Amino acid sequence: MKRFVLIISAVLLLGLTSCKTTEVENIPADLTAAQLLQLGQDAESASQYKAAEKYFVTTIQRFGLDNAIYVEARYELGNCYLKEKKYDMAKGCFTEILSMYENSGIGELPAAFQKLANIGLGKIPE
Repeated sequence: MKRFVLIISAVLLLGLTSCKTTEVENIPADLTAAQLLQLGQDAESASQYKAAEKYFVTTIQRFGLDNAIYVEARYELGNCYLKEKKYDMAKGCFTEILSMYENSGIGELPAAFQKLANIGLGKIPE
């Protein structure tokens, strides 16, 4: 229950902080989480960070109740913020991910994102 409340709170907070740059209506409703994540990664690779953020936030809004998808999208969003030098926002994403791992059982979340979140935190200047 605690994890559910944490996830819902984060989704609501993310929605409030990103509503200026996210127009979910323009993204087709039939896209899968994998397709949204790929579009976000493609946009990020092309240095189109606002578009990338839009895809990652949409992934969270549409599929965020699935913890594995939520963690992956949240990591990608944090990585996008890191590239934009929005260090406080990136740190929030990475620390939230690590908190989720602390509060979950073994095997509940994809193991790779715990390590990637730690790496991401290490790239943030103090």
